[in-house]
Parts: sequence; C-alpha cells; structure tokens
Amino acid sequence: MLIPKHLEKILRVSEYDDLGTLSGQIVCECGCETFGIKYFGEVFCPGCIGMGEYNGKYAHTVKSVCRECGKEWLLYDFAQHGYDGLICKDGISVSDEELIDAVADNEKDFQIQMSIEFDDEEQFTEEVVEDPPDGMSFSPDDRVNIWSWIVIDLKCAESGKMLEGFVDSELA
Repeated sequence: MLIPKHLEKILRVSEYDDLGTLSGQIVCECGCETFGIKYFGEVFCPGCIGMGEYNGKYAHTVKSVCRECGKEWLLYDFAQHGYDGLICKDGISVSDEELIDAVADNEKDFQIQMSIEFDDEEQFTEEVVEDPPDGMSFSPDDRVNIWSWIVIDLKCAESGKMLEGFVDSELA
C-alpha cells in the first residue's frame, strides 16, 4: 500500500485500491482528530482553495495543527507532492508566514479527510523514472510522494458543516 512518508503517522486509511487511490482521516499521533488548518492558495468559492501565485510560480500548501498537543503536520505542498509542481518545476513552497488560518462560519477547528491519487506504477516508471526531466532523477520509491490528484475535505468540529473540496486539485 502506498502511503506518503510524511503522512504515515497520521493518516488512518479507510480505502485503498490497486489503481493507486488512497483515502482516510487525519488523526494526530496523540490521538486527537481535531485540527486548525493553515493554507496558502487562492480562494475560488467559499470553502474551496486552489493554486495561488507566489514569487512568479504556483503555490498551494495545507498544514494542520493538532488542537490537543499543538503539533503541526504538513498535509500537502504542490512543490513537493504535485507532479507538475515538483517534476515540471512549476511549484514553489511558501514560508509559514504566508499561511492563512482557515475559518468557516467563525469555526477554526476541523476534522480532515484526504484522498490521494497516484499514477499507476507502469506509467510512473516510463514517464518519470526512465525519462526524467533534465538534471533530475527519480526511483520507483518516489512514486509514493508524487501525486496526480488530491482532495481534502474538512468538517467543522462544532457544527458538523462540511467543506467538501476544500482542496480538489489535479496535480499532473
């Protein structure tokens, strides 16, 4: 099963298929299921963010902060996890000072569901491992951290209001 290295400790997998789609809930190491959300991106509709421009490149980042222990977890960074952001070098990471706190109807505490889609193994090997962009090299093991699609849904902890598609982005 493919689980991104930075999510291994916090992603409780609920669904996985052989085609490379993974879904689950984010739960902190301490057991807490409630988080604050920090993000960078452009707001396209209430409760939905997409790519934003930062220093002439595309940026899109989501971090969570555990409400119990305060530990911060990177969930997604287009420059590190997106096929176009990392391999095509269209992405840039932003500093923490650029991140905005997510708020929905005056609520700042959320439960998090994530779905990640990976390229199939054969396609990844042919397009990335065997024919990498100039000056780059990848191994089959890198597939776990290079995604073709991501969805992050948030649920307000107090009201139960859903923010489906807080992030819903094709990355390749």
